[in-house]
Amino acid sequence: MLLKRLHYTFKVIMFIFMFLLLSMFIPLLRNTFLYPVWPKPWRHIGTVDLLMMEFFTEGPQNVVSLNQCPSIVSPNVSQNDPRLLNIQTYDEILEDRVRYGEHKHFLPLLNEEKKRRLVQTYLVLSDALNRRWVQFFLRTGTLIGVLRHRGLIPWDDDMDIAIHVKDWMTVREVLSCIEGYVLKVDPIMHWKFFVNTSWYPFIDIFYYTGNNEYVWAITDYTRRTLVLETSHVFPLSTGVFEGIEVPTPKNSEIIIRKQYDLDTCVSRSSNHETLQPLPQVYHSFICMTCSMLITLNSASYIDNFDNTCDLCTLLVSITIFSLATKVSSKIIYVM
Repeated sequence: MLLKRLHYTFKVIMFIFMFLLLSMFIPLLRNTFLYPVWPKPWRHIGTVDLLMMEFFTEGPQNVVSLNQCPSIVSPNVSQNDPRLLNIQTYDEILEDRVRYGEHKHFLPLLNEEKKRRLVQTYLVLSDALNRRWVQFFLRTGTLIGVLRHRGLIPWDDDMDIAIHVKDWMTVREVLSCIEGYVLKVDPIMHWKFFVNTSWYPFIDIFYYTGNNEYVWAITDYTRRTLVLETSHVFPLSTGVFEGIEVPTPKNSEIIIRKQYDLDTCVSRSSNHETLQPLPQVYHSFICMTCSMLITLNSASYIDNFDNTCDLCTLLVSITIFSLATKVSSKIIYVM
């Protein structure tokens, strides 16, 4: 009797194991079982393709900083470059506009000087790469900024670009030899480009590889956000970032909406200047409906939100106004 029970238990365990194993190759079941930990960009990709990306992606060998520049090139971008005239600043934000504890995580992080330095650094990088026909595009938070804010997300403090790994040697040669700037090279293929007098703020450079179906990051931890359908990326398109025309994926909004909710604003989790995680009320990112942040900023800031937020902003404003009218003694409302 005991042997029969053990045999029956073994068969049940094997059945469950085989079911779970097979379900990993059925996206609907896989995504359901692994929902809490499965990265959102991976949900539309087959398991075999993901296994190939995870276990057979190899970066280039002998990736080190350039020992010596053949010549030092002066950047074509100065502090008086006309392309820097349209940078958005939010100096008019007042502390008394902070109505919720979470609001403090969405206040602008860069002052005007640092933001100008960041955009100027990007222009130096962009001009240098374009001269050598190196193709790149904006990604993740910087791409959200293009779609929703027409510029840098106010509480962000860096820019993210993606470059094909085949161009890494050209990128190293070009960006290492610009007067006044530094390229930090890392073998894991996550590089940084910044002014030599202050490493912050900086441009994050990520490398990708790909095939006819997908492009994906060389760096393993970046693959949680950089796995894209090739048809959604190429041919590249353009967008507007702080008044500058920038390269973006072909279907930027489709890409971003598969990973994020444009109507939800997500706080930063760390300060790139101090390299320390930010103290937060929760243990991860803080999320708020973007329309709940309009009291922090001026009309010029609100106008830069993508139209996807316009309706929810209007509805929330009407609702709050109605409640404020009915129970004005209990609600503080700042128009």
